[in-house]
This record gives sequence, C-alpha cells and structure tokens, in this order.
Amino acid sequence: MRNSGKFFKNQRWLAVPLLVATLNSCKKDAIVPPIESESESTMNELVSTKAIGDIIWQENADGSWFDNSYAKLQAAASYSITASTAQRYSGTRSVRFELRDTDPEVQSGTRAEITFPVSTNNNRWYSYAMYVPSADYKPDATDEVITQWHQGGGTTPALCLRTKDDKLWLRVMSETWIDLGQLDKDKWHTYVLHVKHTAGSDGLIEIWRDGVKILNRTGPNSYPINDTYHLPFWKFGIYKSYWNGTRTSSTNKRVLYFDDIKMGTENATYNLMAPTGSSTTPAAPDETTESNPITTTPTTGNTVSDLVLVNAETERDVLSIKNGQVISLKALGLTKVNIRANTSTTGSVKFELSGKQSKTYTDSKAPFALHGDDGSGNFYYGNWNPPALGTYTLKATPYQGDNATGTAGATQTVTFSIVQ
Repeated sequence: MRNSGKFFKNQRWLAVPLLVATLNSCKKDAIVPPIESESESTMNELVSTKAIGDIIWQENADGSWFDNSYAKLQAAASYSITASTAQRYSGTRSVRFELRDTDPEVQSGTRAEITFPVSTNNNRWYSYAMYVPSADYKPDATDEVITQWHQGGGTTPALCLRTKDDKLWLRVMSETWIDLGQLDKDKWHTYVLHVKHTAGSDGLIEIWRDGVKILNRTGPNSYPINDTYHLPFWKFGIYKSYWNGTRTSSTNKRVLYFDDIKMGTENATYNLMAPTGSSTTPAAPDETTESNPITTTPTTGNTVSDLVLVNAETERDVLSIKNGQVISLKALGLTKVNIRANTSTTGSVKFELSGKQSKTYTDSKAPFALHGDDGSGNFYYGNWNPPALGTYTLKATPYQGDNATGTAGATQTVTFSIVQ
C-alpha cells in the first residue's frame, strides 16, 4: 500500500527543486493496456530555446543543469530527477531518474519524466546513452515506459519504448510489441532513433544501439493528424502506470541514468546525433554490414493479420488476442485451446511461444495453428488441456515456403496472460 502520510496521490504536483511540467496521463487499467492521455494546457506555450543547427535540444547534466525553458520536468520528489556524478557517459554528470511505488502521482501518473512541447515536424531524430543499474532495476513482469511520443486525444501513445521482464520493447500502435533484446545492465549503451511519425505507409522507425542498426521498420506508427490528434511530443524517463493508485508489483524502485541526450531536426544525421562518451564513440553505421538488425518490414506480401484463440473442443473462435489481453478460462468456459494465425501466406507459419510453457512449432498447412490441426479445421491442443496459468509471449512469422523456408514476412507478437 502507498504511504499516505507526507505525500498524497491526488496532489496535482509537488514543489521540488526541479521544474515540474503540467501534462496529464490517466491511469492504467488492470486488465487492458493503459490509456495514457495528456493535457495540452501548456504544450503550446512560447519556447525561448532555439535550435542550434540541426540539434533542437541537448542535455548532459554538466554546467547549468536544466537551465532552460524548453524541456520540462515531471517529478514527485527531490530524488526523482537529478544530476548525478555516480554514473556518467560523457562529461562529469548524468541525468538520474528514480521512481518508487510510494511516490505521489504527478499529473495522474506515477512518473519521473522529462517532457517537450508538441513537435513542429513529423520527422525527428532522438538519441541518448542509457545505463541500467542491476541493483535498482530488478526484473518485473509489469512494464514501464522509458520513452514515449504522445499525440493527445485522450489515448495511449502510438509509439513508445518499454521495459518488461528485463527486456527492451518497442510498442507500435498499441498492439505490436517488438522485442529489442535483453537489458544489458551495469553498462552504458547508446541509442539513436530516427522516426518519421505518420499514419501512412511512409512511416519510418530506425534504431541504432552502440552504432549497430537493430530496427528498420516502415509503415504506420502514428495516429492521423486531425481535430483529435496533433503531431507528437517526446517524453523520456520512467513512467510505471501499474503503480498508479495503490497497486504494487514485485519491485518497488526503478533507477535509470541518461546522458548526452539530444533531439534533432529532420535534417539531422546519425553522426550528428550519436552520443559522445569518454570511451570510443560508435562509428557511423555501415548500412551494408549491420549485425542482425531487427527488420519488421516484410519483403513479401506475407503478413499475420490476427492471432485468434480457438476452443479446440468446439473448433470455434473465441477472441482475437490483443497485447495485454487477460484470458479467463473459467469465464470463457475453456479447457482445451489453441491459437490460429490468420495470414495471407500459403507457405508456413513459425510459432514461438515463451512464458509459463514454451513451444516452437512450424505449421506448413492452413489453417496455421500453434498446436497444429488435421488440415480440415479440427484443432489439436497439445499440452494446453488446460494451458498453465501465467503470462505468455507468442511470435508468429509467416514464410513463403514450407517448414519456415523462403522469404519471411513480418512477425506478429502478442503478450497475454491466462488466468483461472
């Protein structure tokens, strides 16, 4: 339970030695993904800080720490966002974020974040060096946002970076979770992100880690700009909606360090944005020799459009599985279940299930299902009779040929929980 003594969760903001922004985020629902809305009351204020060349904003916590009127701080306590000498990537200090499950909410959310005005262009570059301390960032099955782009409209951001179960994830359009790998703790790592925020097919997300491109994704990554949604504004730090209200999780403290943070215009480049540390700076990437980049843009027309929970006793569809879905076996009257991939492919689909139970299976005949079928719609259920209770992540990748051969299409990934 939260401390109801000195601080109160319903405070709109607290006076701290840092500048606290006045943006709003609503609470995460206990069952479905959070709705993280933002108030626009201060987003359109005049900005005195001007871009220097193609760098719009830069901070490394050296010199006059955060003496500007462009970026704002959302902090609940004196320890929430500070300049720290304990860890540093460049210079003498870094920006330290600390969040505790007993922190009072700031703008209706448990957060310690830096936030920026609404962008004036949909094409932007972002970069920072990040250090994750193992002692203060223990594994947790509930996620937290460390970078996000909001568009108003009272809805969750279309694009955000999250950590969960000691992994880094990119969530796109509220449904697609892209696994960016394990959190490599107690080391500095650099991240450069180039995003063309758009609801159209010309959208682009490029991510480099330590000079190696790990993601190249095209397609929609933003809500359409209209009377409801505006161009995005950037936020980074720590926001853990699961701690809103009085909820707690397996951890009670989160600490992250950021250094050499930059935001660039549409004309910025990797070389301009790459964080510069005391060690060797990652060289400009060689686009022809990148090491195992995660490419989610299919080179064929093969796609997985949907992952459907199937009652293997009645052969009937139960529901379309969305990220964050909680599946109650009792409420749905299920014991024997399977998951089918709806896809345009005529080759095969490779399923990779991790969690309470794990399984890797390739189905080479439609309908394509995690536990297979007899080819005529009679679905098998394997060891899901019933499935073990717990949290799962399922990846489904379509291929042109049988047995996961030929050109691969885009991987569809969902994380869900099965409860009694």
